[in-house]
Parts: sequence; C-alpha cells; structure tokens
Amino acid sequence: MKLGQHSLKIDGWLILFVIILLVCGALNQASATMGGLLFKKQMVWFGLGFLLMMAIALSDYQRLLSPRLIFGIYLFLLLVLLILDLKHTRWLRIAGVGIQPSEFAKLVLILVFSLVLHRRDQDHLDLRTFGILTLLAFPPIVLVAAGDLDQGGMLFLIYLSYVFLAGVPRRLLIGLAVIVLVAAVTLGPKVWMVLKPYQRARVAAFLNPEAFRLDRGYQILQALIAVGSGGLTGFGFKEGLSSRLNYLPEKHTDLAFAVWAEEWGFIGAATVIFLFGALIYRLLRLAIEVREPLGRTILAGVAIMIFWEAFINLGGILHLLPVASVPLPFLSYGGSSVLVNLMAIGLALSISRKRYSFR
Repeated sequence: MKLGQHSLKIDGWLILFVIILLVCGALNQASATMGGLLFKKQMVWFGLGFLLMMAIALSDYQRLLSPRLIFGIYLFLLLVLLILDLKHTRWLRIAGVGIQPSEFAKLVLILVFSLVLHRRDQDHLDLRTFGILTLLAFPPIVLVAAGDLDQGGMLFLIYLSYVFLAGVPRRLLIGLAVIVLVAAVTLGPKVWMVLKPYQRARVAAFLNPEAFRLDRGYQILQALIAVGSGGLTGFGFKEGLSSRLNYLPEKHTDLAFAVWAEEWGFIGAATVIFLFGALIYRLLRLAIEVREPLGRTILAGVAIMIFWEAFINLGGILHLLPVASVPLPFLSYGGSSVLVNLMAIGLALSISRKRYSFR
C-alpha cells in the first residue's frame, strides 16, 4: 500500500472503542437522570462532541496546531482562569451555557507540553526542559487548584507524567522520591491545616467511612453498596435500587460508574474497565507507530489524561482512593468533559491518519 493511502486511513479501533463508551454513557445517563432534561442535554453534548471529533479527525493536525495558536490559547486560558478565580467561581457562562475552563486546561497543557518536548534532541530530561515544563504548568495548576483542588490535582498529574515522559534519569528519580518523602513528613501537617473542611472530611471519611456513615462517609458506603449489589449480571437497565431510590448522591456525575455497576453487574463493570484499558492501549500503540515527534507526544498525552481521569474516578468509587470530583470519561454527566475528551480523541484520529509520515 502506498504512503499516501496510509496517510488517509483513520484508526477504526479508536473510533469503535469511543462509540461503545458513548453508548454506555448514554444508557447510564438515561438511567441516572431518568431520561429527564439532564439526559437530553448530555445527548446534545455527545452529538456536538462527536461532530467536533470527526471534524478534527479529518483535518491536518500539523496545520491546525501552530505554536503561535497553541501558546495564544494557553495565555487566553490563564486570563480566563484568573478572572474566574477573582470572581470565586469555576464556571464561565456563555449564552446561558456553563463551561468549565479547568477541563479545557488539561488538553491545553497536553498541547503546550507536547510542543516543548517534540523539539528536543535529548532522550532524557535536562534541566532546561524541566524548567520550561514547570514554568508552563505552575500558573494553570495554581489558578485551577484555588477553586477546584481535584482538577488542580489532575493538571499536576499530567505535568508529572510529562516530566517522566521526557525521560527522568534514575539518579534524579531517586532524589525526587526522597524530596517528596521528606516534604510529606515535614509539610504534611501544615498542608492538612490549610485544606478546607470538606477536603479534610473526604480524607477522614476515606480512612474510616463507617465512622462517618451518616454524613462524610455516606457517599463512599453507598457507592460500595451499589457496586457490590450488582452481582454478576446486575439488576438490569433502570432497575438499580440505589439509583431508583436516590440513595446514591451525585449519581449522574461523580458516582456514575456505581449506577452502571449496579445495573449491569460485574460483567458490565468489567466491560467498561476493559474498554478504557483498550482505548488507552490503542492510543499508546499509535504513539509507538507514529513517526512524527509532535503527534507521538500528543498521543501519549491523550492516553495519560484518560488514564488519570478513569483511575481517579474508579479508584474513588471502589474505595482505593478518596472520592474526587473528576468525571469518568464518556459515562459521567458534563458537557465540558465530553467536549475535551472527544476533541482529544479527534486529535488522536487526525494523527493516526499520518502515522506513517514524517511530515
């Protein structure tokens, strides 16, 4: 097959995994919201996001992602985050529609970091690259964390992942581990006092949910009950007791997977987890196949973002981590999350079309 034919081929596996996850998300929201207004809004976001994904997929990402445009968007994002921070809100209202800029900050950071890394000649992290990544990461992380610590933590994890992606020498890795350990011991109590009451409550409830089962630990316990009661095959579509009787708080957002696990059981829950694993694996596989450095780095970044989102959300529901307000891609309600993830997949599809080209 000729090179030109290769360059026009969109990766079908990536589209398949995303479509199945979108179908799962539609079924889940139809149940969690009882097919009401929120469900209809989510379907609009799915439709708009899918159109954006395909439009980006059919475009030339190398022409679309000029350094001037990306850094311009980055500076504009910082301005928006600063204004929202001064107004003590996380939401930007445009024509009556709520947009969460912290969600878009994840994709913007991925693009900015990728522009920095793809021009390097070294195969290991040098001090200059580390400084640039840190300088670019610090403003959005601080601005987002001021109003939403969970999303600020997500941005920090993306930054940390890119630092490792740049190739951290073993000696530096050991040194960083020692620094983190010392900082955790010495600064941990001070950081604990700085945390807001609801944030400290999350940690306390995570450590001992039974002791706070009527307030702080209620969300964790109900999520575990919903997941456990699903058994092997679940109660069936719209038949989950925890969801129907409104025992599950935030069932359409933070605990959307608990609704899914209760209704579709272990088989359904395992299927969704497998789909996320397959999606991340496919992104990484494409990153290996892509010859062009910028595309390869962006693909790795998209895989990193989806991995951390899924890991944090599922970890909170399964009581492996404190519950955090990080939506599960494609299953949780949220227009900004849907748009960002589908735009990221669109970029991955666009890159997949030119994975055999150096230009």
